[in-house]
Amino acid sequence: MDCTEDDCDRPAAVELHIPWTDNRLVCAAHARVLGRQDGVVADPIVDTGDDLLERDE
Repeated sequence: MDCTEDDCDRPAAVELHIPWTDNRLVCAAHARVLGRQDGVVADPIVDTGDDLLERDE
């Protein structure tokens, strides 16, 4: 899944829980900026895909 921010095609890496609007799935770069706002909680998205295991081998 891609970042939900306009004009960004990076993969989503973080779910932002934003009290005043809907949650957003964003890339790490947008999470660094948007996650600094008061009340926003950033949860990393854990990728459970097999591709992670293949890279470690």
